[in-house]
Amino acid sequence: MDWADESDEAGRVWPWVLGGLAAVAMAIGVFWFLARPQDTRATPEPLPPLVTAAEVVPVSRLTLEQTGFVRARAQVEVVAQIGGRIAEIGERFELGARLSGGDLLFRLEEASFQADLEQARANVEQARAAVTEARIARQRREELEDRDFASEAALQGAILKEVRAEAELASARAQLTRAENALDDTTVTAPFDAVVVAESAAPGQLVQPGTSVGRIVGADSVEIEMGLLPSELDLLGQAERALGAEVAILSPESGTRLASGVVTGVVPAIERTTRTVGLVVAVRDPFASDPGRPLRIGELVRLSLPVEAASGAVGLPAEAVKGRNLAWRVSEGALERLSVEVLHRGEERVVQRAGALQPGDLVMLSDLAAAFDDKRVRLERDQSSQTGSPSAPKGG
Repeated sequence: MDWADESDEAGRVWPWVLGGLAAVAMAIGVFWFLARPQDTRATPEPLPPLVTAAEVVPVSRLTLEQTGFVRARAQVEVVAQIGGRIAEIGERFELGARLSGGDLLFRLEEASFQADLEQARANVEQARAAVTEARIARQRREELEDRDFASEAALQGAILKEVRAEAELASARAQLTRAENALDDTTVTAPFDAVVVAESAAPGQLVQPGTSVGRIVGADSVEIEMGLLPSELDLLGQAERALGAEVAILSPESGTRLASGVVTGVVPAIERTTRTVGLVVAVRDPFASDPGRPLRIGELVRLSLPVEAASGAVGLPAEAVKGRNLAWRVSEGALERLSVEVLHRGEERVVQRAGALQPGDLVMLSDLAAAFDDKRVRLERDQSSQTGSPSAPKGG
C-alpha cells in the first residue's frame, strides 16, 4: 500500500472517532443532569396586596347641606282698586329700589273723584233736610190726630214719609263713604318696608281696577326651604330639633358666605316629588351687603346646617364606601364584606348608623379589584413601619 492509500483510509476513520467522542460526551451530560441533586426549597408565596385603611369614629355633630331657592315672605302686587289715569309716580317706585312703608307708588288723576265726593256730600245734606222735614210733618200729624183734626191714615202717611227719608239719608251717607274711599284709592302707597322687584307704571297710563303695574316684596326678611331626606331626619331624630339653629347661606358656585339664617319652622307635609321634609329658614335683612352680597328673589343658594347627630351614628371616609352601601372591614389581616346603612353622604365623609361597623373598626379605603371575604391583605401603615417608607401606593 502506498502513501496515498494510507492517507485516504485515515481520512475515513477520523469522522467516526469524533462522532463517537461526541456521543460519549452527550451521554455523560444526560447522566449528570438526571443524577444532580434536586433543589428542595419551596417557592415563597406572594405577599398579600397592600391596602390603606381608616378607623371608624363616632359622630356627634355634622353639617347637612342642601340647595334651595330664595322666596319672599311678604309679596304684594301693585294694583289700582279703581280705574283711572296715572297722574304721578313715586320717586322711589323703580326696579330694585328700597321703599319705606307709606312711600308713594303712584297717584291717579283726582278731579272726577273729587267731584263725586262733593256730590255725595251734597246728597247727604239734602237727605238730612228731607228727614228733618218729614219728622216735623209727622209730629204735626200726631198733634192734629190727638185733637181729632186729622185722620189715622194721614198720620200713617206722615210716618211712612219719615221712614223713607231716613232710608234715603242712610243711602246718601253710604255713597259719601264710597266717594271718600274712591278718592283715597287714587293714591297707592307701600304697605310695608319693601323692595321693588317689578314695575311697569307710566305717567298718563290708563289702568283698570285690579290691573298690576308692579310687584314689591318685604325688605325685612326672606325665606328658603331646605329639604331634608328621610335618612337625614334619622340623624336629627326629629325635624323639630333643628328649630332655632343657625344656617349659613352660601353661593353654590364659589361657596362664599352670603348671609345667615335661622330655622323658624317645619313644613308639615312631605314634598311629593323629592320625598323630603322642608325646614323653613328665615333670613333677616336679606338685601343688605353684609357679610356677602344682597340676596335675590328666586336665586338658588346652598344652605349649610350644623346639627347634633342622634346617638348611634358613626363616620368613615367617603372612599371607604364602594358603590351605594358596600364597605370592607379589615380584621386580623383579612377582609370582611359589609352592607352599611348610609344616613348622610358628604364629599369627604359618610355618616351611617352604627351596626356591623362600630367605632374603632378599620375599613379599607383602597379600590381593590379582586376583593372577597377572608382575602388576606397588608395594611399600609404596617408596611411603612417595616420599610420606613412614609407612604405606599394604594391598591393591590
